[in-house]
Amino acid sequence: NCLDTATLASLQFAVNHLKVKVLVVLGHELCGAVKAAVLPLDQIEQEPSELAQALKSIKSGLEENTLKLIRDVRAQDREAVCTNVKRQVEGLTLDKDIMTKVREQDLLIVGAFYE
Repeated sequence: NCLDTATLASLQFAVNHLKVKVLVVLGHELCGAVKAAVLPLDQIEQEPSELAQALKSIKSGLEENTLKLIRDVRAQDREAVCTNVKRQVEGLTLDKDIMTKVREQDLLIVGAFYE
């Protein structure tokens, strides 16, 4: 759900040592973590500290003003999940080694949504 240190380290290992050729960031419909991240901040802060930190990380990448304009709950959920996928892909593009592999056409990064 979010690109933390452990996740990025695992992906770096896969790309640099296992020679993985494709990284897929896959969001799925009705993702509980993304749904929880849309909750008001005061509710998130009532969660255990590690969970609250993870939800805040996801929340920081969501476009909440846009989400509030979407009236259909399912469409709002999909938009939130897709936005999170985009943010995680953007996070991968900040990694120098990963982007070197992309520029050399040794690696492809794909964002996707699963119903």
